[in-house]
Amino acid sequence: MKNIDYQKRIEKARINIYNILAIIIVIIPELFAELIYTIEASQYKSVLPDEGEEWENNTELKLSKMNIYQLRKMAKQLHIHGYSCDNRNSLIRRIVRKTKRRIKWKSLNN
Repeated sequence: MKNIDYQKRIEKARINIYNILAIIIVIIPELFAELIYTIEASQYKSVLPDEGEEWENNTELKLSKMNIYQLRKMAKQLHIHGYSCDNRNSLIRRIVRKTKRRIKWKSLNN
């Protein structure tokens, strides 16, 4: 009977140690990373200009407002291959490149 109680205490202590290790190894570094990211992001106050004539003329500004789903949908319409594995920035670059080529091609054929 005494041996069973001793084993239960050891199991509880082991679980408590694992919980403490999880907090130390996972949760605290995540909190620090989030804090550092918010501090870093708050230092850059690059605000995009209000929508106006520049938003209509500049393709990159239009694309910067779109979410990843809209960008992938546009890439599909432009027949860009391999767009699903691209991140947001590379997808924007590829769409801009493709639209510039289309504009050049259309202007040459007119």
